[in-house]
Amino acid sequence: MKRRWEKKERKCFMKNKVLGRRCIAISLAAALSAGLTACGSTGGDTQAATTETTQITETAQTAERIYSLTEENENQELTMARQPESSYWFPSELLSWDAKTDEDLRFNVSTVPLSERAAREHLQTVNSTQNKETNIMAISIMNSSTSGNPPHGLNKVNANTFTYWQYVDTLVYWGGSSGEGLIVPPSPDVVDAAHKNGVRVLGTVFMPQTAHGGKMEWLEDLLVKNEDGSYPVADKLIEVAQTYGFEGWFMNQETEGTDEEPLTADHAARMQQFIQYFKEQAPDLDLVYYDSMTVDGKMDWQNALTEENLAYLVSEDGDPVADAMFLNFWWTSDTLADQELLKKSAALASENGINPYDLYAGVDIQSEGYNTEIKWDLFENEEGGTYTSLGLYCPSWAYTSADTIQNFWKQENKLWVNSMGDPSADVKKLSNTQWKGISSYIVERTPLTSLPFVTNFSTGNGYSFFKNGSQISLLDWNNRSIADIMPTYRYIIENGNGNKLSADLDVADAYYGGTSLILRGNMAKDTSSTIKLYAAELTAADNMIYTTAAKAKGTEITLNAVLELEDGSVVTLEGDQNVGEEWTVVSYDTSSIIGKTIKSISYEITSAEDVSGLQLRFGNITMMEADSEENAAVSNLEVLDSEFDEDGMYAGVRLAWSSDIAADYYEVYRVNQDNSRSLLGVSNTTSFYINTLPRTDDTNKSAFEVVPVNAALEEGNSAQVVMDWPDNSLPKADFAADVTLAAPGTKITFESLCSANTETVNWTFAGADIETAEGESVSVSYPEEGIYSVKVTAVNKAGSIEKEKEGYIVITSDAADGLVLLSQGAGTEADAYVNENEAPEFAVDGDVSTKWCATGAAPHEITLDLGEVNTVSAVDIFHAEAGGESADMNTKSYTILVSQDGNSFEEVYSVTKNTNGTTHNAFTPKDARYVKLVVNKPTQGSDSAARIYEIEVYGIK
Repeated sequence: MKRRWEKKERKCFMKNKVLGRRCIAISLAAALSAGLTACGSTGGDTQAATTETTQITETAQTAERIYSLTEENENQELTMARQPESSYWFPSELLSWDAKTDEDLRFNVSTVPLSERAAREHLQTVNSTQNKETNIMAISIMNSSTSGNPPHGLNKVNANTFTYWQYVDTLVYWGGSSGEGLIVPPSPDVVDAAHKNGVRVLGTVFMPQTAHGGKMEWLEDLLVKNEDGSYPVADKLIEVAQTYGFEGWFMNQETEGTDEEPLTADHAARMQQFIQYFKEQAPDLDLVYYDSMTVDGKMDWQNALTEENLAYLVSEDGDPVADAMFLNFWWTSDTLADQELLKKSAALASENGINPYDLYAGVDIQSEGYNTEIKWDLFENEEGGTYTSLGLYCPSWAYTSADTIQNFWKQENKLWVNSMGDPSADVKKLSNTQWKGISSYIVERTPLTSLPFVTNFSTGNGYSFFKNGSQISLLDWNNRSIADIMPTYRYIIENGNGNKLSADLDVADAYYGGTSLILRGNMAKDTSSTIKLYAAELTAADNMIYTTAAKAKGTEITLNAVLELEDGSVVTLEGDQNVGEEWTVVSYDTSSIIGKTIKSISYEITSAEDVSGLQLRFGNITMMEADSEENAAVSNLEVLDSEFDEDGMYAGVRLAWSSDIAADYYEVYRVNQDNSRSLLGVSNTTSFYINTLPRTDDTNKSAFEVVPVNAALEEGNSAQVVMDWPDNSLPKADFAADVTLAAPGTKITFESLCSANTETVNWTFAGADIETAEGESVSVSYPEEGIYSVKVTAVNKAGSIEKEKEGYIVITSDAADGLVLLSQGAGTEADAYVNENEAPEFAVDGDVSTKWCATGAAPHEITLDLGEVNTVSAVDIFHAEAGGESADMNTKSYTILVSQDGNSFEEVYSVTKNTNGTTHNAFTPKDARYVKLVVNKPTQGSDSAARIYEIEVYGIK
């Protein structure tokens, strides 16, 4: 997602934020515990972190907890090397995976069980075209890449926090690439969010086309069969799904083979056997096949169920194979429209004992979203309903194409509901090919089938965090695992005469989390508006607590609950108090509905006076049995691992703990020197990763506290642990120049690369027009030809460190006309490349739209032959972002080497933390014919494919 979210959106609610540290006292059941001491250490290659756990006892839970607003993340670009990562494998790698030795396992397991949804026959349609039988499968890019994805989010707001689960039956977690991995289980935060809403989740098995790096060896690895008849990869796929806690796999086989290694009918037969074996071993897991490879082993998308792909659903003997099929997208194209492929598919399915709704008509909306034209009459059955179910490819478009979070929500609403933003609205007047909204076909599902029901209207991300209505953190965050069940109906509002209210989500305020539901508009005195929020099938208990937290700006509001019951009757429950400008928890007496089943939850809103510019926020709805929530106790809190950046200013910390009972939330805090707490994040499981934790004092220690919280937002007993930081009191010194080979009088700019704890930067430029200077950036010139050294001194209160580069600057009249581009059209040689369209020569063709791309294990190397020995002093590199790809794909670590003979190379420049799309690398001038680029870490994540769009070598002949 565009980084504009992180700055532009803050302006909307900056008035709620406080510069500096502000303490907030809230009466909560917790207190500090003293006497922390140090012991223990971490493993791996990081510096030791000293830890001790201190358990807070129940008797100590009487004091106020003081909060200090957590500071914003000022280093968004920094990525810690050992953060937990969601899994991905090539087939052979998957066979080596062992859950018992997987250090990331505890972070990658979903802990939210699949919620039971209300039965289809009990669902209520809200418009005349909804069909209860039609299913929706969403193939969505929930994370921007296959690799580098944190299992439960990070301290960044940008995330595809999808919220229209009520229209989805199965989510396919789309991923896989030839440079990262082909077998991609869903990240646990996505599974948790889906399960909370009753949605099944599938991982992806992706065999790419040759043009995208696909290899027949990967397909062969996938389909290996043991002598005992088992398929080892299938067994591993089952193990992963059952261990991680998701529902199965989506099989996308598009590797078409080559003349030397062709795709054959044998591969097709083996694929069918593979699928059958999978289903025999794990009948409760789903396996969905994509309409690609036909039964005769050709890559020929049918765009329908035909005799060419039928065998992937049912064998010649009539035995079931895959559970469902996702049909390719071209059934709606002009060239195929007259064939009515979906109608024929439904007929062929019925003839073979297949439910037509197990076929998903694919609609590709990755590029155009709801502007995609679809011939909906080919999908709609003239006898009512639809011929098949619907499969959406990349509804994540709503996220990837948005430049603000509000625009994301707006696009999602139009995509999933309709252009009116009201699922009950009539869309029949639209043309046949216009986007009608998914609500036109799909009746809203609901997971509200049992108590408790609690929602804080949290999307699972935010620009800050609120607790009991008070802002306690300014830190951007995302964790879809703690997203709430959002309103079923987005939005159905009946406005009384003179009223005009509209609804949306809001990031400016919340009750618990980072978002709330907001109604804005005008109201007439004593005239009610009603908003219908949730579909349900909830039985009211005899001791049920029902509360709603809300706040109103503009006037006091009467907020009554309107409940539709199973018998069709409607009951209005009066709130026990009006809603004012502060968060108000309104209670409702449910004694009149004990034992009755609630079918929908609405609210009647009334103002005692005329009001314009009303803002009414919903922050929480709670329905639960009294005294049903227990308080958990945390123990055995430990630092599993810690790592620190090069300057010792930021840390990545893995925490884990035990809990006597499962809590709904575990709040993770930094304990400050003044004993206040700063929230670092919230987990729904007994582990948490703290990303880029800033060093905030000079004690070389950080204390952490984990506080369990139940659904009623009541705290249990917490625990603490202390971690040691490395001593970084002395600064580090380094620098770079924009030019190192120049003519006399040329202005040369030097930039400090000293560590963040440097207080003063001093320079020495022997022979320059300015020989001494102070500052982060200094420009000087050299009046005479010669070879010059440069020295920088980094100073802070702990001392000083010098860095001198001898012979760094070469001043010669030969450079009077500037540096020359030496590399365009140079000879090239590389260790690997994907195909002829991404060969090494494209790195020196002068076109930043073409690239050299190499897959396989890093490092990757490309060597340029300049044809003769020249004096070289700079290399500009155009990485993935320069060519239009994601910034996540920019080379992170690389080395530049030069040689005169092509055999003996000398390192002249090394970068370990690059994030930029274009880099300028000036170094001590060298005589060289050959220039080698070694890509050590090809991307910001774990993608091992190098993507270099251009290399430009500069110097003088």
